[in-house]
Amino acid sequence: MSKVHALQESTPSPLRRTVVFCKHSRVYTIGFVLNLILIPFKAYISEPLPWTVKSVTLNTTWLDAKDATSFDKFATATVAFLAAKYNYETVPPNRVFLKDANSYVLRFTLALPPTGDDNCVHHMHRFPGALLYSHGTAKFVCTFVGRNTTTRFLYPMHQCQYDTFAGVNFAVSCTWATTMPSSDEATYAFYHGVQLLVTPSFTWMVFCVRCGLFGFILHTLWRQYYRHYGPLATNLATFGLDERCALYVIQLGDPASIVLSHPFVSLVMVLDCLVNCAYAGAANSRASQLTDVGQFCLGCLYGSRTVWASYMAMRYATPLLKSMQWEKYFDPVDPGMMALTVSFYAGPLVYLMSRTPFVWVFQWLNSIALPLDQTEARLDAGPGLLFLLVVLATVPIVNSFVAQSIHRRRTRLGRSATEKFVTTHFNDWKHRFLFRFRCLDQCSRNEGGTLYRIFGENPRYKKVPLVSTRGSDCFIYGWDETAGAFVHQVRLSLIHVALDTQTTCPALVIPICPTTHPTYAANVIDAQVCAKSPLPPSQKILHRGANNCQWMK
Repeated sequence: MSKVHALQESTPSPLRRTVVFCKHSRVYTIGFVLNLILIPFKAYISEPLPWTVKSVTLNTTWLDAKDATSFDKFATATVAFLAAKYNYETVPPNRVFLKDANSYVLRFTLALPPTGDDNCVHHMHRFPGALLYSHGTAKFVCTFVGRNTTTRFLYPMHQCQYDTFAGVNFAVSCTWATTMPSSDEATYAFYHGVQLLVTPSFTWMVFCVRCGLFGFILHTLWRQYYRHYGPLATNLATFGLDERCALYVIQLGDPASIVLSHPFVSLVMVLDCLVNCAYAGAANSRASQLTDVGQFCLGCLYGSRTVWASYMAMRYATPLLKSMQWEKYFDPVDPGMMALTVSFYAGPLVYLMSRTPFVWVFQWLNSIALPLDQTEARLDAGPGLLFLLVVLATVPIVNSFVAQSIHRRRTRLGRSATEKFVTTHFNDWKHRFLFRFRCLDQCSRNEGGTLYRIFGENPRYKKVPLVSTRGSDCFIYGWDETAGAFVHQVRLSLIHVALDTQTTCPALVIPICPTTHPTYAANVIDAQVCAKSPLPPSQKILHRGANNCQWMK
């Protein structure tokens, strides 16, 4: 008898979906990445490159001398050196600022009262570089203004000073006056010349540190953000998010908030601003005038580096806010918008401080860290720079507090306090602009944004309450071949970037589901209990996606 073999019924092979990255997002992602990894090198828009810096040619053997005789020799030698380099013949008449790798000068033309004026407060802010005057230079200016046109020529028409930071000499500077050709005798050209004492070895050391930070940022971008797209793409291709969709398009997000709020990056950049205060003085001089708009803009760009004080304050204030449970009093700030606004107000702020009697405050700050017997010949820029950084650091925190107060008031007045978290409109300004002219979000089914609903219920779940992480979210669009359109949009957020699961608070803890979910394309938070463990008081359980996916609906 012939044997009959039963054939196993064939099962259809699982649907393999196509996953692609949106080509538009790939293009602007290149811009996002370049903008972030080049952060350490943006200073070279204004700073000289290390291979262009030369050794100081001015004799500096008197820098450590404190007695009056040595200081007089220093002043005479220094003003002769600077005046020979910067004068009416070497500086074009239409230029107010001139700079090379080692030195710079700021020149203003001023008409003073012919008979003198003892009220110096009306004139100090008109002088070049007044924000960085020592007591001796400020006294020279006031004495010069108080004399008449005849006696002004009977005394030295210059004053020099040592510029220090935390006791380290970083520059020498002189302020001197000359008469103007073809002008009345009461009009003078005032020069504020600065010889930087920055050495080539120092600039190379700074360059190497910046190269190291460049590598760290690149590593952070990959490890904390872009590598997580791999498991997501695998899960979408294997499991999908919708049975009808055979094609998924991933709209990449912007990892700027991850880098800008990183404690190490912000700390290194603030230290970079401090140790390179010599070039901050040049930026201050550029921003203290409006005659040369190009130089003013360069001063504003360099001054925008002070935004790192804001980022650092926002990041290092987070432990305090969370320990005091103050998250509900603050709204997340868009880090990109903050950088943009600082670029606009940092320069004008320096201009206002330089061209108003506020210069007296900075001149006082420049002297408080020095012994009384050195305030005539020296200044210490540390207190003034720290004061400026502290002022700028408080701006986003105050803005965050005020924004949240307005938000609460609108809620009490009956306005809707709930955003449409699933849409691209609930995003940072860059993404709202980029998505404005696209219609991918016009889908019949929209999901995701659970993270922001949780934040709305209880702000204590915010991992970084002062920084908006919305820009790092990605959007998934599912294509329905039958409908011939995108029908499904899902907003995904990185849980390790934004979510605090409150593991130390039993009432708020979001436990991880002990059951594995090998068919989940992304993480999900809901009230579903998969095992015998009880539902936590928070009514929330985190169900992990396959392949250790870090994205959450």
